[in-house]
Amino acid sequence: MSSTFKTLAEKLTIYSQPEQAIQSIQNALEAKKTVTVAFANAHGFNLAKQNKDFYQHLLNSDFVFRDGIGVKLLFKNLNMDFGFNLNGTDFIPQLLSHLANKSSQSSTPLKLAIFGTSDEILQSAKPAFEKLGLEVVAVKNGFASAEDYVSLSKSVQADIYLLAMGMPKQEMVAMQLTTELDKGLIICGGAIVDFLGGKVKRAPSFIRNMGLEWLYRLLIEPKRMFKRYVIGNVKFLYSTLHA
Repeated sequence: MSSTFKTLAEKLTIYSQPEQAIQSIQNALEAKKTVTVAFANAHGFNLAKQNKDFYQHLLNSDFVFRDGIGVKLLFKNLNMDFGFNLNGTDFIPQLLSHLANKSSQSSTPLKLAIFGTSDEILQSAKPAFEKLGLEVVAVKNGFASAEDYVSLSKSVQADIYLLAMGMPKQEMVAMQLTTELDKGLIICGGAIVDFLGGKVKRAPSFIRNMGLEWLYRLLIEPKRMFKRYVIGNVKFLYSTLHA
């Protein structure tokens, strides 16, 4: 098996329920000035094997959660506890809602900055985050430089930074924010904004419960997702099962 896969699997933080993960993040925020949350699916493992900087960014994150059935199979092959599937699309709204409720005793809501995807989708998704009880203080599309995101972050001084420009860029930006900001929760959110903004349709719940949302996305976007979910999954399984 790939040593990268094994080391990254050992880095993942495993929980039996999402509430446990949320409480751990809450505890970390009370102890550290910045906290970085990332997610690792089969695509992320493949990228980590190819891109040393991205791999190191994941290893430097405070929390890396298991996302998807492919990584579950990897953990089974390693005889490791695979825990709960903390995919970002489901987990991030839970986390944000918890943090917003936690701070609701204060007269000032938590400030959220959202970086990634397109300007149109950012505006469409903004009300979904506001409904969680957060104040969206900045949005910026996913095509700027890391320095632009750092500069904007310093000016708005948000409590939470949601990065949704996809792997590996969002993890690189997260690491720069970690070194440049005085405080904040930094979340590598992948497609979460695209989902909430209506660009990407979620699979029906029974498909998600079977761990097959990747197949649903492949069927509705075959050209865009073929390389990731067909070629990528084959590469992932080969690296998982072979020395």
